[in-house]
Amino acid sequence: MTTQRTTHRPRRLRWLAGVVGVLALVAAACGGGGGEETGGGTTPEESTAADPSLCPVAALDTATGPVQVTVWHAYAGLTKITLEELAAAYNASQSKVQVVVEAQGSYEELLKKYEDRLADPAALPDIVLTEDTTTQFMIDSGTVVPASSCIAADPDAQATYDGILPAVTAAYTVDGTLWPAAFSVSTPVLYVNETILTAAGVDTNQLPGTLDELRTTAEQIKAANIPGLQAPLVMKIDSWYLEHWLTGDDKPVVDNDNGRSGLATRSELLQPTTTQLMEWLQKMVADGLLKAIPSTSSGVDEYLAINNKTSAMLIQTSTAISTVAALLSGQVDESQLSGEGVNADVDQGLKIGFGPSPGLTGAGKGQIGGSGWYLVAGPDDAAVAGGWDFLQYFLQTPNQVAWTLRGSYLPILKSAADDPALQQEFTTTLAGQGLDVAYQSLQSLDPEFPGPVIGPYNTFRTELRTAMDNVLLSNAPIQPALDNANSRFQAALDAYAADVGG
Repeated sequence: MTTQRTTHRPRRLRWLAGVVGVLALVAAACGGGGGEETGGGTTPEESTAADPSLCPVAALDTATGPVQVTVWHAYAGLTKITLEELAAAYNASQSKVQVVVEAQGSYEELLKKYEDRLADPAALPDIVLTEDTTTQFMIDSGTVVPASSCIAADPDAQATYDGILPAVTAAYTVDGTLWPAAFSVSTPVLYVNETILTAAGVDTNQLPGTLDELRTTAEQIKAANIPGLQAPLVMKIDSWYLEHWLTGDDKPVVDNDNGRSGLATRSELLQPTTTQLMEWLQKMVADGLLKAIPSTSSGVDEYLAINNKTSAMLIQTSTAISTVAALLSGQVDESQLSGEGVNADVDQGLKIGFGPSPGLTGAGKGQIGGSGWYLVAGPDDAAVAGGWDFLQYFLQTPNQVAWTLRGSYLPILKSAADDPALQQEFTTTLAGQGLDVAYQSLQSLDPEFPGPVIGPYNTFRTELRTAMDNVLLSNAPIQPALDNANSRFQAALDAYAADVGG
């Protein structure tokens, strides 16, 4: 049976062309928990929490012939390969659904293509994996089926979702509604070249946990005068560093409980903690302790700095851990990683270690990064049901273990984290040790303060990134750079509220 459904009455979408902007291919960002009031701009009248009629899970039983389910994603490297392998295994495990996985380039390209097809639901994919900064966009597009509705329609799935870490579901819950049905979760970690740290007299079993400690460690490494070392710490300029540090310190960047008890309409970017963080970064650069990679770089320059031993420490996403470990061990052919810009001269003798990402007051504090897996409300009930079935397969413990070990995303289920195969990897392999560090950070995240929900999130990131580029690369004064970023971000919030909140 084929019917036309919509998840809820969408808001006016004039804003879409204006707010879809530059999104990083791999980024750490936020999502949201709900409150008693309106959350993230969704009005009570539009709330779709737990409405089983929106998710026809039984339609697969009456479908004739295999149902094709198309999945759009923006993954690369081993993550892309692992997703394709999981889809192939699912297809081989049953005959009712055939999943077709389609890479869409970067997250920016994926989102633009999705936006272009909003007017024709039949042209949209059945599942779309979008960066976590797009939570509000996906809700307001009116094209996705809330996971809460599917759980209500398929009560047997409740046990699976009860087993997911609270910080993960909190990150994607808005106004009491859980939106994505599955998750790819990451968090920043500290990568270190243990050989350089040891040569500098740094105890690699006691890596820095705060930004002050990170500076002290960088000063110790610089003082060792190690040949070829340009700067002890390397970082690609991106706003998510500041986002994580602010969230880890319980500092909002927008009003209305960081956009969780109502539509975010006022910027709170201008605050003492933001200035403090920018001053820390600028002084690190000025003192030769930090090599700042421009935000427009290819995305691998910071990894190459560690590989080439021009830097000794790097803060980056946990999603790179499996790829880095595979390259160092020679277990992956660089040709499999086309599109990542991998340097063929990987130093396989590199001794890499991992630690939780340092923060203002402690290590491992911040917010969820990664992507949400949204079930799209297309015209075919059977495709919705097939998509839900595949997502439940993906959430099975063995597949979550594989998603961690090869896909490099963190386990979100306690059953996956406790799996003997994963526990063995955590204690015996380089990739496993790094992922264990990241998982411990994930467990420490506060579900009561999971980060902001912002309508024009891409504008926030673009403007903050521009301010950081100016301050760190051109030594521009901090306050004027932040004032300009804040002004542009506030204008975007005003436009969003006018077009979407009304």
